[in-house]
Amino acid sequence: MSVFFVTGLSNAQVSGLSASNEMVKVKKSEFPIFTISPLAGGIFPVSEFGNTYQAGFSGAIDAAVRMNRELGIYTNLGYYSLSTSVPNAPHSEYFEISAGPRYYFTKSNLKSTFFLETGIGAYIFSQDAYGEGAAYVDRQSSTNVGFNIGPGFTIQASKSVDLMLKTKYQMVFLDGGTRSFVTGLGGIEFKF
Repeated sequence: MSVFFVTGLSNAQVSGLSASNEMVKVKKSEFPIFTISPLAGGIFPVSEFGNTYQAGFSGAIDAAVRMNRELGIYTNLGYYSLSTSVPNAPHSEYFEISAGPRYYFTKSNLKSTFFLETGIGAYIFSQDAYGEGAAYVDRQSSTNVGFNIGPGFTIQASKSVDLMLKTKYQMVFLDGGTRSFVTGLGGIEFKF
């Protein structure tokens, strides 16, 4: 009978030990992580677009959900202010609404993360009316599809805040061709 008691006690201890090991292994997942990032920087027209417009200011609000260590989905609302190189021409601007995947390159011992993102969306161009008499040009506004791609990285400032820097090549498809520009943005990423 003492053999059964000792055997039962050792089995209970082993099963209790494995149960506590299972509790240690089951850790609450840190994903998904939701982020919001206010960003500011510059826009740099390239190719034909660069012949008419000069570098200007850009700002954006970036919202994302990081589903696991490698993959996230983001959406971006961007504003791009353009100065024209044509004398007496008015101010122009682009608004961007885009979304797409973001792939993170991570390493467990680093507090910074490199990422690559690409997106597709609507680009709304607006230019004020200008001129007088026969040379008067009405206000222009058009919405076109475009895509963007570019790298970026985040540096951890605290558990809930990162510093973010990113650059994007953006191409807008028009009836008669394309418009291309590069944006560089920096800001703060708030994690929830």
